[in-house]
Amino acid sequence: MDKKIQHWFFMRDGFDTFRLDPERHSRYVFGERDKHQRDRLLEALEENAYSRDGHKAVIYGDYGRGKTHMCRNLVYEIRRRGLHFEPIYVKCGGFKKKEPFYSLFREMIFQHSSARLQRVAVEYERKAQNGEEAPLSDAVPSEDIALVMSRGLAAPNPEAVKTSMRWLGGEPKIDLAMLGGSLKRQLVDPADFGSVVKGLSHLFLSIEDRVPLYIIDEVERFENVVDPDTFFTWLATIRELTEVAGIGLLFIIGAKTRDRLPALFAQEEIIRRIGMANFVELLNPGPDAIRSFILEQLQTSIRKGPLPEVQRGIVDHGALDETIPSGLLEITESDPARLDAYPFEPEALDYFVQQLATGEMTNKPSEAQLRIQRAALRTMRLNRRTIDIETIDAIVEEAF
Repeated sequence: MDKKIQHWFFMRDGFDTFRLDPERHSRYVFGERDKHQRDRLLEALEENAYSRDGHKAVIYGDYGRGKTHMCRNLVYEIRRRGLHFEPIYVKCGGFKKKEPFYSLFREMIFQHSSARLQRVAVEYERKAQNGEEAPLSDAVPSEDIALVMSRGLAAPNPEAVKTSMRWLGGEPKIDLAMLGGSLKRQLVDPADFGSVVKGLSHLFLSIEDRVPLYIIDEVERFENVVDPDTFFTWLATIRELTEVAGIGLLFIIGAKTRDRLPALFAQEEIIRRIGMANFVELLNPGPDAIRSFILEQLQTSIRKGPLPEVQRGIVDHGALDETIPSGLLEITESDPARLDAYPFEPEALDYFVQQLATGEMTNKPSEAQLRIQRAALRTMRLNRRTIDIETIDAIVEEAF
């Protein structure tokens, strides 16, 4: 028999796994606790969007807590709700102790679509020539950066646009002879990086009425930058970026407690610019919250009748079918308690939540999804239709 998990467990359209991918399943947030934390972040963003000032925050939590999924969901919700932000997701690389800042900054620039930047720059130049906007040099402190933005990003040749983006990102040895004049060979000064984001902010606000919002994930890797001179260059540059009013910066950090944040975020000058109240901890869920998370995910992903109300406007249209398959009713013997717990047996679900709540590394949504997936696949291999306590014990034993 050609087994597939979505058929074996009667999954709704759009679901073929219990282990959700942050990018593919970015629309979904399960559990009251996680939705509450997500909504707090969105409310802060919305409030700052009213003034077009942007928003700066540090969001930290334990590893495996679901921070990356939260990042992706914020991007999805910002677009769905029409907030006046242009979200740009950036994932930090494997920084070394003397890593130049452009290693991060070029990723911030290149996560913008080159076609989008070209369109915005062309439209701004058209308005500037018609006297509808001031020259970009009035808003950007650096003449070189203003020139590259107004002429390089607006160039008709897509390759010229990408080359200009590389220079703006701080890459060395970029040939911009096409623009004429004598330009800096490379952007390295903290003030230069600040000027670039000021220019991007001005372009997006003027043409699209949107604030660039950089969501920077896995910022715990900043801790690798330990060379003193390099560290203070990063510190000065982050200080410059956080001073720019027209951009948003969300630093997403894996840290069990605030005391374990990278040293850069313990500096008073950075804390003051971000704001003490904008250091937000994503706490690990307790047993009740984990159970709520699991039940909502199962009710959303399996054809067990009505969808949770909060998910109705999010799922694929085909997933709205509330019909419970006859095969599922047969497996659960039409018992409401068994249907609610499916694919677990009720006592197995209780046991599963108990197991998740009793370990330092287990009480996290990502671990819950991983173990459900493993238990489901084991159940399929054994030709069983529900997850029982024996299967959960086997999975736990293998983990140790």
